Amino acid sequence: MEYEIDREIISMIASMTGFEPDEVTPEMSIVKDLGADSLKIIEIASAFNKKYKVVVEENQLTQMRTVGQSIALVKELLGKKQNS
Repeated sequence: MEYEIDREIISMIASMTGFEPDEVTPEMSIVKDLGADSLKIIEIASAFNKKYKVVVEENQLTQMRTVGQSIALVKELLGKKQNS
């Protein structure tokens, strides 16, 4: 399940930034490597909200610097959701 979520998130970020999923790695910067601007980051967060039914707060957007950090944030939010 964990690996599946990683793949889904990578695929979502890739498609929203114009890359193929196999071109995107967790180490990549969403802004520098994938060319996303602040609006695109908000759109990615919104996609996470819709797909996983989690809420990425505005102050959490800065935690989405890399693809890997985005994956970690979604997993953290899913964990909080399951514990509530």
